[in-house]
Amino acid sequence: MQETPSRDRPALHAGSERVLKLVVAYDGTEFKGWQRLPGKARTVQGFLEAALGRVLGEAVEASGAGRTDAGVHAEGQVASVPTRSGKSLERILRSLDGDLPPDLAVLSAVDAEPRFHARYRATGKLYRYRLQLGARPDPFAARYALRVTDALDRGAMRSVAAALVGRRDFSAFTNAKGDKSATRELRAVRVVERGDFLDLEFEGDGFLRNQARIMAGALVEAGLGRLEPAGVAALLADGVRAEAPGALDAKGLCLVKVFY
Repeated sequence: MQETPSRDRPALHAGSERVLKLVVAYDGTEFKGWQRLPGKARTVQGFLEAALGRVLGEAVEASGAGRTDAGVHAEGQVASVPTRSGKSLERILRSLDGDLPPDLAVLSAVDAEPRFHARYRATGKLYRYRLQLGARPDPFAARYALRVTDALDRGAMRSVAAALVGRRDFSAFTNAKGDKSATRELRAVRVVERGDFLDLEFEGDGFLRNQARIMAGALVEAGLGRLEPAGVAALLADGVRAEAPGALDAKGLCLVKVFY
């Protein structure tokens, strides 16, 4: 997911009578990601815009706070939608409930100030990568967590997590291509135990393509004894993608919250 730190852009919705701020949740398993694609590709943005068009009676564009990849889930994605419709928020939500597929929902809707844009006004995001550590497979977690059967050293994972925190060049931790800056501020990395699950939480001002999944891979490598804080420091300094761990499966990643 290619994302940039927040910045204020003027006149994003010039001429619109109102801007809706939607909090959106989805099971990303059957979606080809957030971003609308040509043809019949099943995307979150495509389905959301189609439903909103029917409900509001006009063609609209839903701008997401982050362009999640295929298979990635969201509990708190945010979308901004300029519209001239005068329908009440309650009516819009009720109509969307009956129009959207079961793996996509709008959790809330408010009228935002006219210049609000979900992506460019965001000050940060929280992603969670979930590992399932139970001795037996859990069919109810199979779509939302990566199963790890080997023992993981939590202390080693937390040490590597601390080495990632800060404002850094994450060139080695992204699959993005191009000359754009890879500098991001990673504000916190948490390793949280929740029963048979181990949640890896990443909070930052913005995330590069596959960055959260690659960092999750680095923490798993640390837990398996294959990566130490000094190795992370070297990866950050060298900026060579080929030397860093691979990105973990998309199904374990979820966009939890967007900060404004």
